[in-house]
Amino acid sequence: MNISKESRDFLDRLNIYLISSGKNENEVREITGELEDHLHEAENNGKSVQDITGLTPKAYMAQIAKEMPVDRKVIFKYGMLLIVGALSFYVMGDAINGTMAYSWIQFIGYPLMILLFGLLTAWAFKATAGRVMSKRKELLLFFSVGGIMTIGFGAVAFIHLWMGEAAVTFGVTGRVIGFILCALCLVGFSLWTKTIIMVLFPVFVYVPQWFIGRFSLSDETQLIVLGLLYPIGFMISLGISFLQIWRKERRQTA
Repeated sequence: MNISKESRDFLDRLNIYLISSGKNENEVREITGELEDHLHEAENNGKSVQDITGLTPKAYMAQIAKEMPVDRKVIFKYGMLLIVGALSFYVMGDAINGTMAYSWIQFIGYPLMILLFGLLTAWAFKATAGRVMSKRKELLLFFSVGGIMTIGFGAVAFIHLWMGEAAVTFGVTGRVIGFILCALCLVGFSLWTKTIIMVLFPVFVYVPQWFIGRFSLSDETQLIVLGLLYPIGFMISLGISFLQIWRKERRQTA
């Protein structure tokens, strides 16, 4: 269906806003499809997006989101993707390096940082969808979120380095089993979510990790650098995956 660029951009931002608000994907697709029909008819009659919504884009999106129930399955889906997926990558890297020993600081700190990162990322997508921003401001917002999480993960790594005592240590057999379980989790989540994040993340994490290993760095320095590498790689991979989802939604509504 042919609609103006302004209307298409509005529908794309509405889709991102509702998904970031934890709404059901099928219901979001139905709403944006119906709204696209209305916009098409309105444009044929010389009307604009604001003539149809009667509100500012942000106010209209907030109103639609308020009328739709929160889909707990969506929240659970992406929450599990964040926690299990990120931890699987983390443990897989340790299994490769032969350093599977964890303190309670890591057991508690990293899952909390992952959840916080997910919440901040959803908020950032919602904020950029609710208003028209320049590309510079959007990049600044997402880099700020990534910077906050980099500091958070780095803080956990520092605290573990200074105060953490290994609570659980895995031997060779444990590392092999851990690696296999993590690989199965990542493959399963890739099939479930139909995104390429589980393929991209190893590229953005393990390839730089391999290069870091070629330098003569102390164990403490490598621990800190790797602790910062994971959230950065995850942020990039998540952004590309959201872009993939957005393009898929555009093809379905085209």
